[in-house]
Amino acid sequence: MSLTDILYDALDSVYGAQIAGVIGTDGLSVEMVITEDLPHEVEDAEFELSGLTAMAAASADRLGIGHVYDVILEAEELTYLASLISSGYYAVLGIRPESNLGRARFAVRQMVSQIQEEL
Repeated sequence: MSLTDILYDALDSVYGAQIAGVIGTDGLSVEMVITEDLPHEVEDAEFELSGLTAMAAASADRLGIGHVYDVILEAEELTYLASLISSGYYAVLGIRPESNLGRARFAVRQMVSQIQEEL
């Protein structure tokens, strides 16, 4: 299964999912797929989420608490879930407020598992 197929499957599996992708903590995204009604530019999401995961990883390192496995950013219009694929890479899913957070967490875990199998 291709990376694009995995990402679209995640979008399709969660009501209200807006964006799915793989980002690196180096500031670059590997791949992103979106729905038509994303409230911001996809490039902005890539950059900001990459920075957020990089800062979380750096903070965990300074605190000596190990790897950051998951990051959740819950905001008024979207909630972003990021889950570690491998060192420096995260699977990301953005959902609307009316979406089921538990279902979204499950979808992100499935994305991670499927991506790891493809590597």
